[in-house]
Order: sequence, then structure tokens, then C-alpha cells
Amino acid sequence: MARVTPIALDFVRSTSRIGRLAPALLMVGAAMLAAAALHYRTVAAELESRVARVSELRELTRRALPALEDSAAATPEAREQLRKANEVLGQINIPWGELFGAIEAAQEKDVALLSVQPDARTRSVAISGQAGDLTDVLAYMVRLERGGRLREVVLTGHEIKVNEPGQATEFTLEARWVEPK
Repeated sequence: MARVTPIALDFVRSTSRIGRLAPALLMVGAAMLAAAALHYRTVAAELESRVARVSELRELTRRALPALEDSAAATPEAREQLRKANEVLGQINIPWGELFGAIEAAQEKDVALLSVQPDARTRSVAISGQAGDLTDVLAYMVRLERGGRLREVVLTGHEIKVNEPGQATEFTLEARWVEPK
């Protein structure tokens, strides 16, 4: 008969090396947690200050510059200069970046813009370009209106270039732009 070796069970284990390191590991973990929390507070405070600065700059760009006032005793030359100055102030107040950004956002590879001519007085813009065909032009018009900045996008003219390879379509659009609320 084969002899069975006895199994030695130790129900009361002596403290191991890992058991002695546990308090030290706990302290290191707590120190790292405190450092991470301090870093989080620093980054959150910096983010909050930058968000405040961005909103301050946005408010500054939306703020209208005051118009110069016409006095009753002004000469005709002074009135003309005042009118021109107010016209320039009106153009400065226009969010040009947002207008061109809306036009660029609607851009896709099937449409090439040839010119963009904004009119500050009437808040309108004329866009000339070239597309593969008329359906590309109509899709571009839809994308312009979906952008939210341009309204009443109208095709004012188009011409299919039958003598050119690919028979491109040249077009002209008129649109009215709106200010964000």
C-alpha cells in the first residue's frame, strides 16, 4: 500500500513581507491621491478662468461700437466725413469670421467658390462658384441654409459650360445673413 503524505495546514499564518508593506503602500497611494486631487483643482481653476476669458472675448466681439453723432452746426464736409465714419463702424461690427466660417462649413469637394462679395449695408452676400452639375449647386444651397447663418439663399444665375470637359456649372447665389441671438 502506498503511503499518503500528511497535509500540513497552517491556520495561523505569521505576518508576511507583503503584510508588513501594506501600511507603506497605503500611505503612498494616499499621497498620490492627494497629489492628483490638487492637480485636478489647479486644472479646473485654469479651465474656469479660460472659459470666462473666452466668454468675455465673445461678448466683446458682439458689442456694437457706438455711432458718431451728427451735430446741427456741422458743415456739409463734416457731415459727409461723419457718415463715412459711421459706415466704417458699421462694417467693423459685422462678425466677418462667423460669416465666412458659415460659408466654409458648407463647402464640399463638389463645389469650388470663385468669389464671395458681402454687402454690409444690406446684410447680404453674393457667392459665385463652379460645381459639377446643377444638383451639386442645389445641395450646396441646402447646406448653406442648414448652417444657420445664411437665410433666403437664392440661385440668381447659372450656366452649364458645354464646351468644357466635364460640363461644369457656373453659378451665382444671393443670401442674407443673420446675427446669432
